Amino acid sequence: MKKLLLYPCFIFCAAQAHAQYYTIQKWEAQPKVHEVPEAFKVESAVFVLDSRRIEYRRSDGETWVYRTVHRIVKVLDEKGIESFNKISISFLSEEDKKSIAARTILPDGSIKEVTRDKIKLTKDEDGSPAYVFAMEGVEKNAEIEYQYTERMSFAVFGSEIHQFSLPVMHADLTLSAPSNLHFELKGYNDMPAAEDTLMGNTHYYHTEASNIPPLTDEPYSDLRKNLMRTEYRISFVDGENAQVRLFTWNELAKKLYENNYGFTDKEKKIVRKYLSSIKVNESDNAETKVRKIEDALKSGINMSEDITDESYLSFDNIVEKKLTTEKGFIRFFVACLSETGVEHELGITSNRFQYPLDEDFENWRHLDLYVLYFPRLDKYLSPSGIFYRMPFVPPAITGNKVIFCKQTRLGDIVSARASIRVVPLQPITVTSNDIRADIRFDDEMVPVIEYLHSFRGYSANGVREAFVYTTKEKEKEIVQDLVMVATTPEDIKTYKVENVPFENYYENKPLLVRATVKAPQLVEKAGNKYLFKVGDVIGRQVEMYQEKERKLPIDLAYPHTQERILAVEIPQGYKVTNPEALNMNVQQKTATSDSASGFTSSYKLEGNKLLVNIMEFYAEIHQPKSEIEDFKKVINAAADFNKIVLVLEKS
Repeated sequence: MKKLLLYPCFIFCAAQAHAQYYTIQKWEAQPKVHEVPEAFKVESAVFVLDSRRIEYRRSDGETWVYRTVHRIVKVLDEKGIESFNKISISFLSEEDKKSIAARTILPDGSIKEVTRDKIKLTKDEDGSPAYVFAMEGVEKNAEIEYQYTERMSFAVFGSEIHQFSLPVMHADLTLSAPSNLHFELKGYNDMPAAEDTLMGNTHYYHTEASNIPPLTDEPYSDLRKNLMRTEYRISFVDGENAQVRLFTWNELAKKLYENNYGFTDKEKKIVRKYLSSIKVNESDNAETKVRKIEDALKSGINMSEDITDESYLSFDNIVEKKLTTEKGFIRFFVACLSETGVEHELGITSNRFQYPLDEDFENWRHLDLYVLYFPRLDKYLSPSGIFYRMPFVPPAITGNKVIFCKQTRLGDIVSARASIRVVPLQPITVTSNDIRADIRFDDEMVPVIEYLHSFRGYSANGVREAFVYTTKEKEKEIVQDLVMVATTPEDIKTYKVENVPFENYYENKPLLVRATVKAPQLVEKAGNKYLFKVGDVIGRQVEMYQEKERKLPIDLAYPHTQERILAVEIPQGYKVTNPEALNMNVQQKTATSDSASGFTSSYKLEGNKLLVNIMEFYAEIHQPKSEIEDFKKVINAAADFNKIVLVLEKS
């Protein structure tokens, strides 16, 4: 959101001045060793304390945000020791390093300090600078205490997460700011609301929680959006317009308009020439224009956020060098639409898997996904989602609210206001992952399978991308992964891939993978019988047999179906003695749907052909955790099908 924000200077100037860099708080000279609640003793480690302090202060003639983190971790076993005997802190500057303090408190109360020379600059897993230091003398029931302060640029919005994969005995957040700055804070997932206390010339906003349970990722869930967290924003500033709420959704819409519209005559000329080069005609209807523009831009112009040269934002360089930033790409995209007269609205939203947009709390911090809406087509498009084509946008956008920039006109003055709507999910009929497998046995009773694997809608994501960007030499490896019963590339005798290019999304043409595969591992001889592992033909399925109590709601990316049709040619002189094993029927009903999900399998015999029809579907993508047992039955039904073995016996 840095691209959108232009902070009012009066906020900077009004902040209270402080003389020096924030210094670390004093620690207890003789700290107590803490007792862990009985419920947490099964863990490898426990956060005794996770304390955050956010301070808005003046320093070096500027307004800065000082963020202090103070943690105490008690380690309870070898795994806990291994996890915390080395601490890594990312994103700190050389000046911030001076604020780092750390020590180990042993069970007998003795202390081992980390000296400054032991703090080393390195890089974390993402390649970002990080300070790393080893904690000395860590043993079972020892406590690791560390604290650091980082100085950050002025920020209107912020967010702090208080819940982790380990329990937290006590978490708190204090935000302090000069009295002229008025913040709003909101807690999510049971984090208590913050209280505002005015002391002298400073606001202190404080919230805390105790005995926060651990939360870890679970199958078919979105962990981050369910973690306890606090978000904050500046809403009012004392002064001439003290009652005017700042950074509203309408203001965001205006910023979207100001940053992406208003083109010079030179820019319009460049756009018209580009549109001519990609054969956009005035006689084309709106949808044809959009398709031509989208496919040409996404196929022909690259984006990189490593670019710092502002010249790459100019339209002539975008066309000539075929390279720009996301900011430049979005602006050029809407310029093309504007020049062709296609009615559209530009919007922005967050990732619903992490931070679903909260219309009631105007936090711009998490907004980084752009969306275009075409009112006359009633379709959505992801302008920078190069692996998608209209009407498909990244699943993280669907089912989420979007702040759209709706243009308004008063005489010759054009501005914008916010229009908020949910991008609807694609219907369940749009996305499928289907298999047609014709199976025969050669003279040595080795199964030979003619596969037709079809991917439609979102099921084609990833698969289509892999085929578009892979080399011909690597293509067979992708096919091997998809058919799954091929243990080596040599098992694939022939293959063909159809409808690969991204433009097939426009008509939702399925990506088709045809392959002839030999699969000797699917048959075993048992005396005068053959055991055929028919369940493996559909590929290994997900299992959910864990007995742990479910903590998170059920969340799927999109509604979808999976149909598999297996046609088994029974060898002459043989019969299948247990076809009834193929009959399965598991249906899930919820309080809101009679058909939330399901798995059915049935068969019929036609001469020497055994025809198996399998249908699996997931229609309701959000379900409370109370539905987990019935949901697991559907998931496990597919996994149970994997275990079906047909017995072929001489007739």
